[in-house]
Order: sequence, then structure tokens, then C-alpha cells
Amino acid sequence: MIVDWPEEFDRWFTNVEKQGGRLLATTVALLQALTDLPAKPTEESATFKRVRQARRREFWRVAHPFDPDFAVRIICWFPTEQSVVIALVGFDKKAIGDVFYASAAVRGEALVDAWLRQKGDDSDE
Repeated sequence: MIVDWPEEFDRWFTNVEKQGGRLLATTVALLQALTDLPAKPTEESATFKRVRQARRREFWRVAHPFDPDFAVRIICWFPTEQSVVIALVGFDKKAIGDVFYASAAVRGEALVDAWLRQKGDDSDE
């Protein structure tokens, strides 16, 4: 799987890289889990779950096992079944809990729209 992401995610990831430590190691592990996928997930797992708050597109969240210090989530959209994943939003949701998913879904849909415009594809799929 090829992982691509917009500038917003890149800024967040650059900040994570500066912080280093377990946060960086966990984030890199989540991105590796995306890279290792042979295709878009068809079933939920502990690592991959659908974001039910998303309305126009099917988003997935990538998560790690419980850690008392942080709760990194990466929200993704699979534009094709086999090749590309767009990592839309990275976030440490520990401080605000599941409320994060509603705002992430709205931001994620706007980011997908912008990514499609940048790539020259205005499709809704």
C-alpha cells in the first residue's frame, strides 16, 4: 500500500518527529501498518476501525493498543481498493476522547475534497 498525505498531516507528523520518543515510534508503527496492508480493510480489527461519524466517504481510523500517556489516531480514506491510502488527520485524542471523531470526519472530508482538486479528480468516490 502506498501512503500519501496532505500538508496538514505533514505538519502534524513533523511535530511528532520533533517530539520523538514513544509517540514517534507509535506513529511510525501506525503508518507501517497502513503500508503493510495488501488492500483496503474489509473487516474491522483492533488496529483498523471505520469512523462511523463520516457521512460522505468511508473513513477508517488506525489506532494502537492502550497507552496511558497518549492515544494516537490516524484517520484514513482509501481512494482505491488496492493501492493508495490518504492519511488525513493525525491526532493524540487522549485529552478529548471520542469527541475527536466527529470533528475529524468533517475535517477529513474537506481534506479529501482538497486532495481530489489538487490531483485533478472531482469525483465523490
